[in-house]
Amino acid sequence: MKKHAQHPLANGTDIVLIPGFMCDTFLWEMILPDLKELGSVHFSDLNHGDSIDAIASRIISQLPSSCILIGFSLGGYVARRVALMAPEKISKLILLNTSARATTSEEIERNQQQIKMLKIFPYKGQTITALKRALHPDNADNTTLLTQMQNMSLALGREVFIRQLSIVREDGYADFEKIFCSTLVVASRQDQMRSLSEAENIAAALPHPTFRVLDQCGHMSPLEKPQELANILRSFITN
Repeated sequence: MKKHAQHPLANGTDIVLIPGFMCDTFLWEMILPDLKELGSVHFSDLNHGDSIDAIASRIISQLPSSCILIGFSLGGYVARRVALMAPEKISKLILLNTSARATTSEEIERNQQQIKMLKIFPYKGQTITALKRALHPDNADNTTLLTQMQNMSLALGREVFIRQLSIVREDGYADFEKIFCSTLVVASRQDQMRSLSEAENIAAALPHPTFRVLDQCGHMSPLEKPQELANILRSFITN
């Protein structure tokens, strides 16, 4: 787990970041200055492990004794399991643009087809169609955002892509009633990857939820609405 230098106002708070599918530390670049003012930032990843629980176990072994855990998208699935498996280490939980629904049979079949194609054709990162779907329609032709997302995909490479694409998610909504730490759920109203209703179901299952919705934002909230997201995180973390 990589650690970012602590800001002098951080007061010893540790913040651990788990990115999403084919995302690396650049995902957090736009909100990192705000996070640095709130704590000592640690970067985790999804690059090793063939299941949600395996990745969660690896991250738990690297966690500080107590931290605020932030998981985005697929990282939110992992963060949920971390909070359930090691509750003593999580002071607050933040889930961004995520869900707890199971992988559908159609998704499994589609993912397997992509993996088969990689045995024939060279890896060139995610398709432009997939990248555009992750953005708000108004950002679908934003070359800066598309390039940033594709660069993360290319940097992580073929093996990580196959490993992450092979993960089969089980339904995890029942987990949330057992997560008792203060939890923030952030959704985007125009998220085409993780629906608003999926986030609402998470919040409804949690004992102590805070729920916020970003308007005019797609799936990639840390890149599309960094300042609005940073303001939401600051309010939750400092209260």
